[in-house]
Amino acid sequence: MSARALEFVEEEGYPEDDEEAEQSVAKAWAAECLEAAIEEGISSDEIGEAFDDLAEFIAGEIEEAREREEDEDEDEEEDEDEEEEFDDEDSEDDK
Repeated sequence: MSARALEFVEEEGYPEDDEEAEQSVAKAWAAECLEAAIEEGISSDEIGEAFDDLAEFIAGEIEEAREREEDEDEDEEEDEDEEEEFDDEDSEDDK
């Protein structure tokens, strides 16, 4: 899985609140991941031992990445608001 593909799918690849589409993407990535693992000599049994449900794990990772990005966006907005508030206080002090 590439970071570029992950970013694309998170932002553009499916409707944000469409759980069925998210599961479909996760299943497709799980299949690609399993295929890549087999090419690297890791058996599907070994993957199965590590992950009860690889698609579910990938869906969870996508959700966590989305939540982190939303949190970062919120933090940036809060920082900007605080900066504006500080700038407003400075300009009032100058008067």
